[in-house]
Amino acid sequence: MFVKRCIAAVCAAASLLPLSALAWGHQGHMLVGAIADQLLTPQAQAGLQRDMGLTLAQAAPWADCAKGVGLGTRGFEYAADERWPSPACTRFETAEGVKAMQSYASRNWNTCGQPRDCHKTYHYADVAYQHRRYKMGYVGTNDHDLVHAINAAIAELQGKPVPPPFSITSRGEALRLLAHFVGDLHQPLHVGALYLDAAGSTVDPDAPDAPGSTEVLETRGGNSIDMGHGNNLHALWDDIPDGPRADAVPANMLQAARKLRKSRAGLGRLAQTWASDTVAVSGAAFTGLSVGPASIDKGSRVWPAVLADPADYRARQQALQIEQLTKAGARLAQLVNALYAVPH
Repeated sequence: MFVKRCIAAVCAAASLLPLSALAWGHQGHMLVGAIADQLLTPQAQAGLQRDMGLTLAQAAPWADCAKGVGLGTRGFEYAADERWPSPACTRFETAEGVKAMQSYASRNWNTCGQPRDCHKTYHYADVAYQHRRYKMGYVGTNDHDLVHAINAAIAELQGKPVPPPFSITSRGEALRLLAHFVGDLHQPLHVGALYLDAAGSTVDPDAPDAPGSTEVLETRGGNSIDMGHGNNLHALWDDIPDGPRADAVPANMLQAARKLRKSRAGLGRLAQTWASDTVAVSGAAFTGLSVGPASIDKGSRVWPAVLADPADYRARQQALQIEQLTKAGARLAQLVNALYAVPH
């Protein structure tokens, strides 16, 4: 899968790839929500309006918007992030909306064994792509990862105690989180991970002969894989294909979402089942990369990489992105419909 030298022709070809990113967290998440909105039962639609007052497409960016809350000298304060243009976050920037984001971030700030920003860790897991499934206990899984965050939101909506370290205090908050987290669960680099040694060789961190410290192998969901021109592998996968948008869901995506076979797992197993599906396809994100030895940038390891065949990679990438966005929309609808199909 990997070669370690970058020849001039390959480097030049990689530079032809788009450099700007339309984040999965904005357009992509709203697209997932828009697909789901069209697959909801009347009972679920009524429940969403009662409990949240938003469509899933409108709610989907909220968990990323809440990342704008930081701890300053005057306590928890919200600052708009220029990466999230209107209307992704502006609808939440009322006095009441900002208070809700501040409350969520402060309750989930230092509860997970790190001193700050614990709620930002809820958006991902980092399972080595070699496993082809999610299993608690693998390197990159923990009790505050994405799978557990989804299960915590489901617990709140089922009227059950929310497990620590999560703090979710209302049905509306749980729904806003689910609208976002189910989208995250289908972004390959939010669940499947590539681990590398200093020379740029692939490592399975769970193998018996793996180095003792996995921190030095972690590529942070591809953020530490430098694709050049200020871009990284994670940003490359956040850049969804042109065309599909929340206000113009392609008919073929909606048709595929309607036809997608529903998962038969119980509510408490859906997140793990879907995470395993994402891990199984995540290897595509790392196929065709040419990775070089790591360097140190601001105290962290960064691996330079280029694509052996950028056109082929981009074609495969876009096809998988469309498939994953479609699955996410269908599965978000399945989950919400199931939650409103039972008494609460």
